[in-house]
Amino acid sequence: MATAASSEPTRRDFLYIATGTAAVVGAASAVWPFIDQMNPDASVQALATIEVNIGAVEEGQSITVLWRGKPVFIRHRTAKEIEEARAVPVDQLPDPTAENAALPADAPATDENRAIKPEWLVMIGVCTHLGCVPLGQQG
Repeated sequence: MATAASSEPTRRDFLYIATGTAAVVGAASAVWPFIDQMNPDASVQALATIEVNIGAVEEGQSITVLWRGKPVFIRHRTAKEIEEARAVPVDQLPDPTAENAALPADAPATDENRAIKPEWLVMIGVCTHLGCVPLGQQG
């Protein structure tokens, strides 16, 4: 005849639990650097690319995607928008040079030099003045 005795937790029980908790925290602290080093390096993330399906974007429509934590506006321009962009005099732009590594350093910032395919406009949506995010679909 075995009887189950219910006893109050003792000081020894507390010490077992406290020691076990300290061991788990210590082991996690020791293992974390090994797990963390498996994440991609910042230089790898800086070169990261994304692929976006733009097949469903209609002419005149814009979409916003995230790239490296920054919003990127992608607009399928109409023929009228392309004509308007090409009609802007380069000397009226705040930055008259294209600053494109694939072009000469003094290449003008014409629409042809800034858009590879004229019907698509791709821009990082962060204000260079204050770092705010403009509302891309607000005209």
